[in-house]
Amino acid sequence: MQSKLHAPATASTLGLNEGQTEQLLHDVIVQTSHQPRRADGIAVGTFDAIGDDGIALVSIPTFGLTRIAARTISPLDPGQIGQAVALGFESGDPQRPIILGFMLAAPSAAPRPSTDVLLDGERVELRAEHEIELRCGEAALILSADGRIQLRGTYITSQASATHRILGGSVHVN
Repeated sequence: MQSKLHAPATASTLGLNEGQTEQLLHDVIVQTSHQPRRADGIAVGTFDAIGDDGIALVSIPTFGLTRIAARTISPLDPGQIGQAVALGFESGDPQRPIILGFMLAAPSAAPRPSTDVLLDGERVELRAEHEIELRCGEAALILSADGRIQLRGTYITSQASATHRILGGSVHVN
């Protein structure tokens, strides 16, 4: 004698129409976790909180894991909550993350803001390894480490109320 243990359920035996069947299939696919059996290497997650028991809680979007307990190799500060962390995994188990450290932000490529300086001292000294350049519109004064001085401008006036000397190995005018 042949017996039926379990017959597979169909949409009609469950009383579902075609639209409900597609929605059910969609829900199963979307809600299915993409957790790997092993987590070899490093993953990036987010430090979410410090639990009541003092254990760090992290989320790992790549694995679909949220607010799971994690061990850490360094002290954590509540001010770091929300920052990205590098995670390793104990015995390759994605459910046993270890916080290896915090991800650093990429250095900004933005130019440094200009600074206005007002100096009232007797002397001002600027030093540079390679070159100092003072520029305003079409005028420029460039001091180079090799001893060259360049003075550039549309109109240049050199004036002295006493002796005016021009010295050099050779002096060229025009």
